[in-house]
Amino acid sequence: MRTIALTLCLSLAMAAAAVAQAPTPPAATNQPTVPAVPAALPMAGPTGMVFHAIKADKTADFEAVMTRLRDLLAVSDDAVRRQQGAGWRVLKQATPLGDGSVLYVSLLDPVVANAEYDVPRLLAEAAPAEAAQLYEQFRAAHVQPTVQASNLTVVLAPLPAASAPAPKP
Repeated sequence: MRTIALTLCLSLAMAAAAVAQAPTPPAATNQPTVPAVPAALPMAGPTGMVFHAIKADKTADFEAVMTRLRDLLAVSDDAVRRQQGAGWRVLKQATPLGDGSVLYVSLLDPVVANAEYDVPRLLAEAAPAEAAQLYEQFRAAHVQPTVQASNLTVVLAPLPAASAPAPKP
Protein backbone atom coordinates (compact mmCIF):
# COMPACT_ATOMS: atom_id res chain seq x y z
CA MET A 1 0.00 0.00 0.00
CA ARG A 2 2.88 2.25 0.81
CA THR A 3 4.33 1.68 -2.64
CA ILE A 4 1.05 2.56 -4.30
CA ALA A 5 0.69 5.71 -2.20
CA LEU A 6 4.29 6.70 -2.91
CA THR A 7 3.84 6.06 -6.63
CA LEU A 8 0.61 8.04 -6.62
CA CYS A 9 2.25 10.96 -4.78
CA LEU A 10 5.24 10.97 -7.15
CA SER A 11 2.91 10.83 -10.17
CA LEU A 12 0.86 13.74 -8.88
CA ALA A 13 3.96 15.76 -8.07
CA MET A 14 5.41 15.15 -11.56
CA ALA A 15 2.10 16.05 -13.18
CA ALA A 16 1.90 19.27 -11.17
CA ALA A 17 5.47 20.17 -12.11
CA ALA A 18 4.75 19.51 -15.78
CA VAL A 19 1.67 21.75 -15.69
CA ALA A 20 3.62 24.50 -13.96
CA GLN A 21 6.38 24.37 -16.59
CA ALA A 22 4.06 24.18 -19.61
CA PRO A 23 3.91 27.40 -21.56
CA THR A 24 0.65 29.19 -21.13
CA PRO A 25 -1.17 30.11 -24.31
CA PRO A 26 -1.12 33.83 -25.00
CA ALA A 27 -4.19 35.66 -23.84
CA ALA A 28 -6.46 36.85 -26.58
CA THR A 29 -5.56 40.47 -27.15
CA ASN A 30 -6.42 43.00 -29.77
CA GLN A 31 -2.93 43.31 -31.14
CA PRO A 32 -2.51 45.95 -33.82
CA THR A 33 -1.96 44.75 -37.35
CA VAL A 34 1.43 45.25 -38.91
CA PRO A 35 1.39 48.56 -40.77
CA ALA A 36 1.80 48.48 -44.52
CA VAL A 37 5.16 49.45 -45.93
CA PRO A 38 5.02 53.18 -46.61
CA ALA A 39 5.09 54.22 -50.24
CA ALA A 40 8.58 54.95 -51.54
CA LEU A 41 7.33 57.56 -53.99
CA PRO A 42 3.94 58.81 -52.83
CA MET A 43 2.29 61.78 -54.46
CA ALA A 44 -0.04 64.05 -52.53
CA GLY A 45 -0.89 66.97 -54.79
CA PRO A 46 -3.49 66.92 -57.52
CA THR A 47 -0.73 66.75 -60.13
CA GLY A 48 2.72 65.23 -59.98
CA MET A 49 5.81 65.03 -62.12
CA VAL A 50 8.72 62.62 -61.98
CA PHE A 51 11.86 63.47 -63.94
CA HIS A 52 14.05 60.72 -65.41
CA ALA A 53 17.46 61.47 -66.96
CA ILE A 54 18.01 58.53 -69.32
CA LYS A 55 21.21 57.50 -71.08
CA ALA A 56 20.93 58.28 -74.80
CA ASP A 57 21.62 54.67 -75.81
CA LYS A 58 19.06 53.30 -73.30
CA THR A 59 15.92 55.23 -74.30
CA ALA A 60 14.35 52.16 -75.94
CA ASP A 61 14.92 50.14 -72.74
CA PHE A 62 13.35 52.84 -70.59
CA GLU A 63 10.37 53.17 -72.91
CA ALA A 64 9.89 49.39 -72.96
CA VAL A 65 9.76 49.25 -69.14
CA MET A 66 7.33 52.15 -68.94
CA THR A 67 5.16 50.59 -71.66
CA ARG A 68 5.08 47.32 -69.69
CA LEU A 69 4.12 49.22 -66.54
CA ARG A 70 1.33 51.04 -68.40
CA ASP A 71 -0.03 47.74 -69.69
CA LEU A 72 0.12 46.13 -66.23
CA LEU A 73 -1.65 49.04 -64.55
CA ALA A 74 -4.38 49.03 -67.20
CA VAL A 75 -5.34 45.40 -66.48
CA SER A 76 -4.75 45.40 -62.72
CA ASP A 77 -7.38 43.87 -60.45
CA ASP A 78 -6.79 46.85 -58.14
CA ALA A 79 -8.99 49.85 -59.00
CA VAL A 80 -6.42 52.24 -57.50
CA ARG A 81 -3.71 50.91 -59.82
CA ARG A 82 -6.01 51.24 -62.86
CA GLN A 83 -6.79 54.82 -61.80
CA GLN A 84 -3.06 55.56 -61.49
CA GLY A 85 -2.43 54.17 -64.96
CA ALA A 86 -5.25 56.25 -66.46
CA GLY A 87 -3.64 59.47 -65.22
CA TRP A 88 0.01 58.59 -66.02
CA ARG A 89 1.63 60.10 -69.12
CA VAL A 90 5.29 59.81 -70.09
CA LEU A 91 6.73 62.73 -72.07
CA LYS A 92 10.12 62.95 -73.76
CA GLN A 93 12.05 66.19 -74.16
CA ALA A 94 12.90 66.79 -77.82
CA THR A 95 16.42 68.08 -77.21
CA PRO A 96 19.05 66.20 -75.20
CA LEU A 97 20.36 67.52 -71.90
CA GLY A 98 23.83 69.05 -71.66
CA ASP A 99 25.47 65.68 -70.94
CA GLY A 100 23.72 64.04 -73.92
CA SER A 101 21.15 62.21 -71.80
CA VAL A 102 17.44 62.40 -72.57
CA LEU A 103 14.89 63.87 -70.18
CA TYR A 104 11.64 61.98 -69.67
CA VAL A 105 8.86 63.36 -67.50
CA SER A 106 6.12 61.24 -65.99
CA LEU A 107 3.11 63.53 -65.79
CA LEU A 108 0.67 62.26 -63.17
CA ASP A 109 -2.68 63.99 -63.60
CA PRO A 110 -4.74 63.38 -61.64
CA VAL A 111 -2.64 61.94 -58.86
CA VAL A 112 -4.11 59.18 -56.72
CA ALA A 113 -3.22 60.73 -53.37
CA ASN A 114 -0.59 58.84 -51.38
CA ALA A 115 -0.55 55.88 -53.75
CA GLU A 116 2.77 54.26 -54.64
CA TYR A 117 4.34 55.72 -57.79
CA ASP A 118 7.72 54.00 -57.47
CA VAL A 119 8.18 52.11 -60.75
CA PRO A 120 10.24 49.19 -59.35
CA ARG A 121 7.72 48.57 -56.55
CA LEU A 122 4.79 48.71 -58.95
CA LEU A 123 6.51 46.25 -61.28
CA ALA A 124 7.29 43.89 -58.39
CA GLU A 125 3.65 43.99 -57.32
CA ALA A 126 2.16 43.55 -60.78
CA ALA A 127 4.67 41.19 -62.41
CA PRO A 128 6.79 39.40 -59.78
CA ALA A 129 8.24 36.94 -62.30
CA GLU A 130 9.51 39.77 -64.53
CA ALA A 131 10.32 42.31 -61.85
CA ALA A 132 14.07 41.63 -61.48
CA GLN A 133 14.72 41.84 -65.22
CA LEU A 134 12.52 44.93 -65.64
CA TYR A 135 14.12 46.63 -62.64
CA GLU A 136 17.61 46.04 -63.99
CA GLN A 137 16.58 47.43 -67.38
CA PHE A 138 14.98 50.46 -65.68
CA ARG A 139 17.96 51.07 -63.36
CA ALA A 140 20.58 50.68 -66.09
CA ALA A 141 18.80 53.22 -68.29
CA HIS A 142 19.04 56.02 -65.73
CA VAL A 143 21.99 58.41 -65.54
CA GLN A 144 21.56 58.62 -61.75
CA PRO A 145 20.10 55.99 -59.40
CA THR A 146 17.47 58.41 -58.08
CA VAL A 147 14.71 60.37 -59.77
CA GLN A 148 13.42 63.84 -59.03
CA ALA A 149 9.73 64.02 -58.13
CA SER A 150 7.48 67.02 -57.60
CA ASN A 151 3.99 67.38 -56.15
CA LEU A 152 2.29 70.23 -57.94
CA THR A 153 -0.78 72.37 -57.29
CA VAL A 154 -2.47 74.33 -60.06
CA VAL A 155 -2.23 78.05 -59.39
CA LEU A 156 -3.39 79.29 -62.80
CA ALA A 157 -5.49 77.44 -65.34
CA PRO A 158 -7.02 78.48 -68.65
CA LEU A 159 -10.44 80.13 -68.47
CA PRO A 160 -13.31 78.32 -70.13
CA ALA A 161 -13.90 79.73 -73.64
CA ALA A 162 -17.29 81.21 -72.69
CA SER A 163 -15.83 83.28 -69.82
CA ALA A 164 -12.60 84.40 -71.48
CA PRO A 165 -12.20 88.17 -71.81
CA ALA A 166 -12.64 89.58 -75.29
CA PRO A 167 -9.39 90.39 -77.10
CA LYS A 168 -8.39 94.05 -77.18
CA PRO A 169 -8.55 95.72 -80.59
